[in-house]
Formats: sequence, structure tokens, C-alpha cells
Amino acid sequence: MNILISSVGRRAKLMEYFKEEFHQIGWKVIAMDCDPTAPALYHADLYEISPPIYDRKYVSSLFHICKRWKVGGVLSLIDPELPILAHLKDGLDRIGTKAVVSDESVVHSTFDKAKTYRLLKEYGFPCIPTYTSFEDIFRDLVEKRIQFPLIVKPSKGSASIGIQKIHSFHELKGISFEEGGKIVQPFIRGEEYGVDIYCDMYSKEMVRIFMKKKLKMRAGETDKSVSVWDPALLKLMDRLVKVLRPIGPIDVDIFKTDKGYLISEINPRIGGGYPHAHELGQNFVKCLLNNLLGHTNEPDLGNYRTGIIMAKYEKIRLIEEKVAMEQGYTSPI
Repeated sequence: MNILISSVGRRAKLMEYFKEEFHQIGWKVIAMDCDPTAPALYHADLYEISPPIYDRKYVSSLFHICKRWKVGGVLSLIDPELPILAHLKDGLDRIGTKAVVSDESVVHSTFDKAKTYRLLKEYGFPCIPTYTSFEDIFRDLVEKRIQFPLIVKPSKGSASIGIQKIHSFHELKGISFEEGGKIVQPFIRGEEYGVDIYCDMYSKEMVRIFMKKKLKMRAGETDKSVSVWDPALLKLMDRLVKVLRPIGPIDVDIFKTDKGYLISEINPRIGGGYPHAHELGQNFVKCLLNNLLGHTNEPDLGNYRTGIIMAKYEKIRLIEEKVAMEQGYTSPI
């Protein structure tokens, strides 16, 4: 059997983490992406070039790859692919491939930021006010519940793409909520935190957790962070997991303000800042391997050093143009 990681992009270090664990039982790590120049492809044992996730050939290509390489587990590193994998869980299971993704209800609620806000409000979680109509924003501005500046972003966006800051009613009137599924949130003044959690695929309990204060961001990902621990944040995340019942790795973005923590986003996948957790001994990859082998992981929470900074830096991968350009989509035979 082998493990398939989809939409790998730049996550080369993650490929190394997977190889360290999965090689111990003889599994190979297969990377997949629709871009033949994605650097992480060339850090796995094998790689496949797939159609883009919204291409009509994507599903048949995915099933073909899973059958060809006897894939025991598949996971994605990007948000837009999660609803597709969640929908295909039963079909993949029938060919012997376990999709490491939360249930469809969880994935859809967390992929759409407007739905995430409604879910969090329903269960009484502290969260950032989120608007989908001009009338509601205008009312709360007039009643001074919120104030400028405001943040406009795609409701189903990721990686900080399409985000803009607006400072006046004039700018606000130029926003069309009908086009592109946009939301508006108040600009939050506070420290930004990230929490990486692994939820066991069998018990659905939180078995690993890593907290970090973000020091610097780049393209929506944590570029520098420092490890922290806060029992209050642990309690909040424990309650969130009990409500959502996700499985596998999840990544939660949070703001710490003078009024306490506010949940910003929930991503039911491995986050871009996960290497910080892994390097400090919070090995989600090993937990995932245990689950794929049919074992339940025991909780081990807070077992890491605080005050340790992670700083990402660049590496270079040279790819022959001929090799990259000759790669085509993998299609069923």
C-alpha cells in the first residue's frame, strides 16, 4: 500500500515528514498536483500530474491513480479539494482507499466562511462578525457595533487571495455581494494565533494539539511563529472539536483581543504552519499512519516546548523544462 497527497504545491518539507514515517512500513509517498512545476512533487517517492480539481476528468483520474498505486490513504492540502474528497469517501473506500477528510457537513460548513460564522454563532463560540448583505453592515455601522476599516474577502477563498480593506461608506457601496460570494468582517486589532489539532479517525477525540502565536505571514501562510500554551485556548478548542467531530488534521486561525479569543477560520486539513508542530514533536503524520493501520491514538496534549520560534526560508528546486512540459494528465486506461 501507499499514501497519496494531493495538491502538494510548495510543501516539500511535508513530503519528507511523510517519507520518514511511511517508509518504516514499506509504503511509498506519492505526490499529486495539476501543476508539473509544483516543487513538492519532486520530493516524494513518486508523483502524478492530475487534471485541475474542477476538470471533468479529475475524478476518474484520481480513482485511476489510487488503483494503479494501491493507495491506502489519500489527503489534500488545499481547501477547495476537501468537499470533493468528502463526497468521494464511500467510492474510494470501495477500492481500498481511505480518504483522510472530515464528513461532508463539516467540510462544507468550514469551507464557506459565512456558514462557518453561522455555525459558530449557533453554538455560542466567540467569533468574528461576518456579513453577507449591505443592509446588515450599514445597520451595525450606524449603531456602532462595528467600525471602519472593514475586510472584504471571498466566502470560499483561501491563501489570502482576493482580500481587500475598505475605509468608508463610499468604498463599501462598491462591493457587490451578488458577484463572487463575498463576505465582510470588521478589521480585528489583536494578536493572531494558529492551532494545529489532530483528531483521531476512530475515537474522533483531540489527541494532539499545538498552539502558536503568528509573528509574520506570507501569502496566507505562517512564515514565522512562536510556540505557546494556554489552558483557556485548550478548553476552547476541546469544545470546538466536540461540536464539529472532525477527523484527521485541522488548522484553526484565532485572534486574541482585549476581550479574549475570537475564532476566525477553521481548515480541516494540515495547515501551512504545521512544520512548527512537527519539529517540536507533535507528529501528526505518525498519528495518521496509526489510523490508516487500524490503530487508535491515545491523547498526548501539550507535550512540547514553548517559546521556540519557527522561521521558514527558501530552497530551490531545478526542473528540466522538457520534463515538466511533457507531463500530461493521468487518465484512465
